[in-house]
Amino acid sequence: MKHLKMKKLLTLLFSLFLGNALFSQISPAAAVKAWDNMTTMVVETAKAMPAEHYSYKPTAELRDFAEQMGHTTGANYLFASVVGLHTPDPMPTSESKNKDQVIKELQASFAFIKGGMQKLTPTQLNEEIDFFGSKMPRLQAILIMTSHLQREQGKSTIYTRLKGIAPGGSAGW
Repeated sequence: MKHLKMKKLLTLLFSLFLGNALFSQISPAAAVKAWDNMTTMVVETAKAMPAEHYSYKPTAELRDFAEQMGHTTGANYLFASVVGLHTPDPMPTSESKNKDQVIKELQASFAFIKGGMQKLTPTQLNEEIDFFGSKMPRLQAILIMTSHLQREQGKSTIYTRLKGIAPGGSAGW
């Protein structure tokens, strides 16, 4: 329910304040550059956290750090359809707590999305697609996808800060 409200709010904001003019002004190369920025931000945070803290949970109810990174990896593959890719079958998943393995899987998921984004044309960015039951331009769905990624990065930053570790630098669009 909360996700649906956020999606509707973002759709409304884009429609009211930005309109379709914004969508026609953003190139596929700009979308890929933004994705590269976010990739660096998340991967650098994963690298910054010492291996001994990959099983760290701030509270019992939360994921541990490795699971948080795994969630980001899985979400990247889940959102693959947004950029015109098919979600791999079987979906690459792991419950590894090994830092090197987690980072390798995380990087592969970002590369998978980037590969799809690099193939997009400006027309495809503006093409209306189905995004979890809502029709919207592909670029708008990519913006929602990156919003999710930034939210998850914010959570990861809390994990590193609680351990006295500086996260990867902030980046975005």
